[in-house]
Amino acid sequence: MIKMTTIPLAISAIALISLMSGCSSDSSKKNGDVAAQAAVVTKAQEPEFNYKLEPKQVSENVWCFFGALEIPTKENAGNMVNTCYIKGKDSYILWDTGASYVYAKQAYEAMSKIAKLPPKTIILSHEHDDHWLGNNYYKEVHGAEIIGPESVNKNYKPGDQTRMFKTLPENAIRGTKIIPVDKWHKETIKFAVSGVNFEYVPVGNGHSEEDYFLYMPDNKLILAGDLVMNGRVTSNRDGSVEGQLKALEMMNSKEWTTLIPGHGFVIDKTATNEAVQYFTLTKERIKKAMDDGVDETGIVEKVPLEEFKDKALYDLLNAGNVSRAFMEYDIGLEKK
Repeated sequence: MIKMTTIPLAISAIALISLMSGCSSDSSKKNGDVAAQAAVVTKAQEPEFNYKLEPKQVSENVWCFFGALEIPTKENAGNMVNTCYIKGKDSYILWDTGASYVYAKQAYEAMSKIAKLPPKTIILSHEHDDHWLGNNYYKEVHGAEIIGPESVNKNYKPGDQTRMFKTLPENAIRGTKIIPVDKWHKETIKFAVSGVNFEYVPVGNGHSEEDYFLYMPDNKLILAGDLVMNGRVTSNRDGSVEGQLKALEMMNSKEWTTLIPGHGFVIDKTATNEAVQYFTLTKERIKKAMDDGVDETGIVEKVPLEEFKDKALYDLLNAGNVSRAFMEYDIGLEKK
């Protein structure tokens, strides 16, 4: 009797263990599925990137956000560019909108603490996307009109994976869309918006395919975009040394006391000094090297522009600038 009861008990125990093992496997799978779903939800609900934007007043009715002297990275989320708000009688006028929808939204939130005015007019400096991918926030939320270079419409289309889309983290680039500019001007225009006088000046191929600066005569202020940088070496990948020198001369011919660079913190009467020196030395030294028989294989070594070796991004950008400048003076730049 004892043996007969023992065997069924053993069999029952084995069956129970097997059943428990099967349940454990199912439970683990379910738990894994739940964890995976939770991870997806957590990622989708990740708070938007905090740009920690603080507007700095640079003139009576002008505030600017100043970005880091860096290239765009996941860590800075494109906050390496300078953008500005101009306060009019009944609306804001903006100079560039930054690298993303989230950046633009947070910039407006910061400026709303100064004055709760609608941002109704956007004016762009050039086509590089770190300066204008905030456009769709102002268009979708506030119905702003966008004035800028035609090259934005020509070179960028909805869905394009531009540098910012490839670089910025999801919680910074979310909501960002490429949209066209509404108006462009090929000649200098003088106009007023919300009681503020402006002069929007095209300079052609300076830093990019089409560059503009914005002059505010009543403020004696210039918004220069990337035609001026200081504290760092510029990126001249799409630019022209001759175009840059022409643009700098045009800006310096204006009566101004404050100038806001596209990147950099120096805004007083010395703001253009570094740019003038950099492009003047680039031109002089490359032409001298060419006269001495230096070709494209030796030009970077021959023209190191060591005066700028302590500036931010020198190691990353200077060699490319010199190579492009050599091409400009050797065979010329391709016309777009």
